Amino acid sequence: MNQINQIRCQSTEQLQEALGHIWEVEVTQSGPGPIETLLTATQLGDCLVYESDSNQALLCSGKRSDDFWTISPITRRCVGGRFRGQQLNEGQILVLDPGGEVYQQIPAGYHQQAVSIPLHLAERIVQAEHQTSAEAMWERWCLKSDPRVTAQVARMLERFLSEPVSLDTETVSDAGMELAGRMIALVQEARQVRHARANLAQRRRIVRRAEALIRSRLDNPPSVTDLCEVTHASRRLLFYAFNELLGRSPVKHAKILRLHAARRRILARSQERCVQQIGFDLGFWHPGQFAIDYARLFGEAPSMTRLRNHRKGRIDPSVLPMQKSAGVCG
Repeated sequence: MNQINQIRCQSTEQLQEALGHIWEVEVTQSGPGPIETLLTATQLGDCLVYESDSNQALLCSGKRSDDFWTISPITRRCVGGRFRGQQLNEGQILVLDPGGEVYQQIPAGYHQQAVSIPLHLAERIVQAEHQTSAEAMWERWCLKSDPRVTAQVARMLERFLSEPVSLDTETVSDAGMELAGRMIALVQEARQVRHARANLAQRRRIVRRAEALIRSRLDNPPSVTDLCEVTHASRRLLFYAFNELLGRSPVKHAKILRLHAARRRILARSQERCVQQIGFDLGFWHPGQFAIDYARLFGEAPSMTRLRNHRKGRIDPSVLPMQKSAGVCG
């Protein structure tokens, strides 16, 4: 029997802590107001099946684990998102290999499912059952389009996440292998493999270099000119790359990162009356405007975050049966 576990996250900090057992990402809000995200997961052998629902537009950026393959069907409930600059459409399947960058834009109301398969298990199945190498089948990463296969994958994941079920196997480990074998066989049938365009790789490099400078100077955000110099990109290309991968302009992205940094510091120092000083430390020179910008993004004043924090405990990561895997969250 598979045990189904859930975590309800009401802040990006809680969500990021929960996702730390799936992938190494930073989660920031793209839309204003309070966040509520439900993560549901179950584990069969070494395979993890999971889904997420979010009421808020989010951006996940970071890196996938080096030890897992991830398969995620794009259904009607998760249409409208973008992954590494590419629009996700109904009927497609994201097939993600270990490691690599994550730039995923998640619209409000997004619902996405995924299964992560250990690398050693995926390689064994691919070599034994399909007589090929994992590299030849999956390549670096790909987006396949086959509504029939997508629907089958989605139904199977939904089955495992809706109620405890058993496969026709003797052990949990065998159940994980059977699930992985079925998923790989289905994806192998999918058609119309699309590869990331070369110009997307260039835009990822631009965003990566610009982000590194922004994060190193949260207290003194770089100008557009600074970002153009460090990325060797024109203003137009810089803005285009940010909007395509992150759904934000460079200026807005820097501001959101600083506001999230302020929130983390307020939560870490909630016993101190230091809200205005934290704002000053992050380059928000006008306390009134800082409070307005903060409340617009998070749905509460900075002082309210500080006051409420001592009444809330940290989430227990052990609630979800998650090893560190290569996840896609939506």
